Amino acid sequence: MIPPGDVTKPLILSILAFVVGVAVGCAGGSPQQDSSYTLVPINEVGMVVGEWEGLVKKDHATLPEGSVRLMIRANSTYLFAGQTVSAAAVGSGDLEARDGRLVGETEKRTVRLTLYDHKGKAVIHVESTNNTTGERYSGEFTKAQ
Repeated sequence: MIPPGDVTKPLILSILAFVVGVAVGCAGGSPQQDSSYTLVPINEVGMVVGEWEGLVKKDHATLPEGSVRLMIRANSTYLFAGQTVSAAAVGSGDLEARDGRLVGETEKRTVRLTLYDHKGKAVIHVESTNNTTGERYSGEFTKAQ
């Protein structure tokens, strides 16, 4: 039989880790579910030209995957650079306005950018799919300072 003191501490730590994980995963909610986000249809790329920064996470991950810098250019192209503890990624592509969003499709990835107003601040929600592996990523970006 294991003494109660030996089981209690790991059990409490496990429960605390689970609660923190759930809280981080649920914090903020997605723009589609949070009424403080108002959809702003993008009818031309000029509405979002500039540098943006944010955190991107792998689909259904609880913790952020990595920090990403996104540059959207007036010629309807995008560039991004991101880094996690273990890897770095860069990429680029063309964008076109489609159904109030910007969409980019390359052989490697598909991206969809949706613009929201969140309490007076512009926020871009990005969804990306790696066309080779099927992995999905998402993140929120605000204008870089």
